[in-house]
Amino acid sequence: MSESPATLSIDGKDYVILSRAEYLKLVQGSPKSVALKDARSVIRATLGSNLRQARKAAALTQAELAERLGISQAMVSSAEAGRQRVAERYVARVIKACGLPKDWSPSKSSRSKTRR
Repeated sequence: MSESPATLSIDGKDYVILSRAEYLKLVQGSPKSVALKDARSVIRATLGSNLRQARKAAALTQAELAERLGISQAMVSSAEAGRQRVAERYVARVIKACGLPKDWSPSKSSRSKTRR
């Protein structure tokens, strides 16, 4: 019988911590490319949602944010929808363009809304 993996709770969400070897066993149990593609899709969708929440916290439209960033509104839309791959640099630029603190997170934003 295998040992239960360690867990970690962040912002009220529980995560399972796996060793690299355990993770690779799981990934190899199904087609690797499919598992990685699914993981990337989830990450992009989550990041896109967070970017949308940052923009909305700043009360900006996609067009206004795009103008501040010097990019197209379509790029902002694709990033928020999780269709566009974005780097940490893009996220930092969005946070700055929205006038939010560097340590801003959607969970902090939602907590502050409930206190109002």
